[in-house]
Amino acid sequence: MAKDPSNETVLSYYDCLLRTSDVALLQGPHWLNDVIIGFYFEYLNETLNKNEKKELYFISPELTQLLKMTDPSQYNIFLDPLNVSECKCILFPLNNCDRKDAAGGSHWSLLIFCKQDKICYHFDSSKGYNGNIAAKFAKNIMNCVLDKDESNKFVDVDCPQQDNGYDCGVYVLCLADVITKHVLKTGRIDGCNYNQIKKLVHAKRTELLNLINDLKCKSNIDK
Repeated sequence: MAKDPSNETVLSYYDCLLRTSDVALLQGPHWLNDVIIGFYFEYLNETLNKNEKKELYFISPELTQLLKMTDPSQYNIFLDPLNVSECKCILFPLNNCDRKDAAGGSHWSLLIFCKQDKICYHFDSSKGYNGNIAAKFAKNIMNCVLDKDESNKFVDVDCPQQDNGYDCGVYVLCLADVITKHVLKTGRIDGCNYNQIKKLVHAKRTELLNLINDLKCKSNIDK
């Protein structure tokens, strides 16, 4: 039986395995899957956390989905080994999929817990779409990482809005870029400027294709 070319491995990057079918999503007006989102979060995790102590923690789409569908009393099993309470911010790519045993869903948004503010900020490029899911998940996360007597807050941020039905994942990645730079500079999310997001979204797919190609070339040289 002939091999399916769409399943051919393009790049192995730490815990992420990109296949031809995943990379193809960047070559047209397609919805980004959890593999592409997870790859870029892994890349940010490796490039922005230069010291042994992580200032930013990028939770994978798979773990985010598992947490979302798990009883909150079990969160510490997954989060304690990661020492996420030591970070300035924890970033979650949030999907509206309602299953924990399979990828899917139709919309991505970004949830960020900021330790300095004791606030979970929600960024949705189609405002209101993931609002209820985000508010519930944020409450569960804050109950896990904050002391019981600490106040907490959920904020649905006014952020740039997509004008199509497929760029939500790209918005998540571009928002993560802009916000993490601001957090590393200031220690908090408040005051972040989102004016450049739409411009970044327009160029992000090409940027990701170039990044994947560069990492692939480097991987081949290192072999």
